[in-house]
Amino acid sequence: MERVACGICRSPNSRLAFRIEVTDRNLRYYRYARNIRDTARMTGTFHIVRCENCGVLYTSPRFTEKELAAVYSDNLILGGNWRHFPYLFDAAQPDECQALNQLQNDTLPGYEWKFDILKKHVPETGKLSLLDVGCGNGAFVYRAVGAGYDAHGVDLSEDRIRYGKNCLELGERVNCGPAEEAYLRQDFDVITMWDVIEHVPDPVDLLRKVRGLATGNARLFVLTMSTNSITYKLFGQRWNYINPTQHLFYFSHETMARALREAGWNLISVEMDDSRAKNSVHLMARIVLGSLNVLFFKIYAPHRNVFKL
Repeated sequence: MERVACGICRSPNSRLAFRIEVTDRNLRYYRYARNIRDTARMTGTFHIVRCENCGVLYTSPRFTEKELAAVYSDNLILGGNWRHFPYLFDAAQPDECQALNQLQNDTLPGYEWKFDILKKHVPETGKLSLLDVGCGNGAFVYRAVGAGYDAHGVDLSEDRIRYGKNCLELGERVNCGPAEEAYLRQDFDVITMWDVIEHVPDPVDLLRKVRGLATGNARLFVLTMSTNSITYKLFGQRWNYINPTQHLFYFSHETMARALREAGWNLISVEMDDSRAKNSVHLMARIVLGSLNVLFFKIYAPHRNVFKL
């Protein structure tokens, strides 16, 4: 673990925002705590602090880059339907990794709303080159190729890149390693970072590096959770996205805009992800189902030693 300064403005001054207990007695961290190798050092109390200068929330102390690599390289830690209570005790319930291996190419989840956003902001002038940074198993790259892009992807997880290369037959379109090392070209028209920036130890540095891979008029699309959201304001440290073992930063619209400016990007637009499918009914359903899962776990787990893992 290492104590760090703000990754946006570099200020060393911060104050405690949330104290989070990471343990297998908490449904949110059950898979992680059960499968991490060094439980004594990598579970327990974590702190999320707020920068007193720019206001961004970030995890500190946090894992070193070597420790983060151990977390992201293990699908038993990353995968798993942690939201769903039956998964914990029923071996017949597939986890996300098992389900992924059972997918056929034509049943991969769609990303229509992402492509709608791309089309809204990128002029169609022939075949566009696209780099998906943090591409995971390559599902978005696969869809992007099908949508007519010259698409490529890069990720730090060997397991997930192997899946993309072999199961999705993406071959050299997906590569393992840092983006600036995997690709030396500087001609990408579109760069996407879906649910990546919050995991990165130095967001501004990454944004600068991908700027070096882009054409002069390239468009960058960054998806991350926002502390401007109503769910964050309602739940605070019980917010669904609070996870100090993997999420190193929690951006507001203002702090994300500052990070982009620091890296040489100009903010064009802020969009809500898949907002067409999200409304008050959707929100209430998430709250009720999530609360029931936590309640069942707290009641049932102490009296049953038959865990899946």
